[in-house]
Formats: sequence, C-alpha cells, structure tokens
Amino acid sequence: MKNFISILILILNLSCFSQSQHEMHVEANGLYKQTDEELNLVYQKILFEYQADSIFIDRLKKAQKIWIEFRDAELEMKYPAENKQLGYGSSYPVCALNYLNELTKKRIQHLRIWIEGIEEGNMCIGSVKLKSELDQMRYTKAYIKKDSIIWIPQNIKSEHRVFGYKNKNTSSEKLILISIFTEDVENNPFKCKYGSYYHTQSMNGLDLKYLEIQNEFIKIAILKNGRKIDEVYMESKWFEFKK
Repeated sequence: MKNFISILILILNLSCFSQSQHEMHVEANGLYKQTDEELNLVYQKILFEYQADSIFIDRLKKAQKIWIEFRDAELEMKYPAENKQLGYGSSYPVCALNYLNELTKKRIQHLRIWIEGIEEGNMCIGSVKLKSELDQMRYTKAYIKKDSIIWIPQNIKSEHRVFGYKNKNTSSEKLILISIFTEDVENNPFKCKYGSYYHTQSMNGLDLKYLEIQNEFIKIAILKNGRKIDEVYMESKWFEFKK
C-alpha cells in the first residue's frame, strides 16, 4: 500500500511538472511571437518611410537577412548540443524561446533609430533621417496610391478606425477593420470576416483596392494574392488620393 501511495505521489508530481513546463512554453512562445511581430512592424515601417532611397532599402534587406542568420547561429552557439533535450533537459524549448526573444528585442532597439530619427548636428547621421524630416511624413489620412491600392500606414496621425462595411451604411455587417486601437484589433472583437489590423502592411496577403466613390463611401475590392475575393464600403472621410 505504501509503495502504491509513493508511486501515485510521484505520478502526480510528474504530471504537475509537465503541466507547468507546458504553461511556461506557451507563455514563452507567446512573448516571442509578440516581439517578432513588433520587429516585423518596425521593419515594414522603415521600408515604407525610406522607400525613395533604393540603395538603402537594398542594404537594409541584406542586413536583415544576415541578422536572421546571425540570430539562428547565436542560438546554436548558446545551445550547441546535437540532441537539445538530452543536452539541456526539458526546459530547453522555453530557454531557446527566451533567448530568441532577447535577441529580437535588441534588434528592434537597434532599428528604431531609422523610424525615430536623429537630431540635427549629428555628423554621423548616415542613412538615418532627421527627426524633423520624419515628423513631416506623419500622414493625417489614408492614401489611395496611383495603382489604386489603399495604404493605411502605421504612422498615421489621426485616431483612425476604418471599417469595411458590406453595404453603404454604417449599420451593415462589418467585414474588415483597420484601427489604431488595441481593443479593436486584438482577437478581432467585432468578428470581422476578413480580420482586424493596425495598418494595411500587416494584412497577411490581403490588399485593398479603390474602385469608385459612391457619395460618402468608397467602394473597395478586397484582394487576396492579387485576386478579388469580396467588395466592401469604407467612409470616404478617411481617404485622400496620392498624386
């Protein structure tokens, strides 16, 4: 009987440990995913704000590709064993995710200077724009570009909350949302069929294309990988055409 109780206690302890490890892994994975998404947003913002400088953009893309290789190599250097589980135990997945999160945060901090800018008087400015230049690039409205693609950047000044409605009225079904508000975007609380996003650069293969103005609304095509999958209506007050 004593042996049975001892075995039962051991099983319960192992079960609790396994559950705890799983919870830590889920948490670490969530934190790393969030940081990686932030890095992608910063990277996409730099691509947009420096798009006129083709040489810089080419160098940035090369540098980012090399950094990804460096990140992976750093992880292998810290945990070099061929069999990770055997070499570092069951906590390895959590430790690896935490280290990747740490490296990614450092990369974000390094890249932010290109979107925050440098004060005048710094003689080593290089490719980084002045803060005064970047301030002039903060858009007040969403753009409709020459190719009719709609661009709602992350650095838009207005507190935008742009719904794509099924019909030409704001009480109809909401099919898509672009908003600066976290409570509008996280977990898609409005249950928009095509999702909720902070800006158009993060729309996972979707694009918005201007079709025509209809009174106070703009008729817009939703494209997926270049093919139209639906049409929505957005209030025209949010938009201006890019010359």
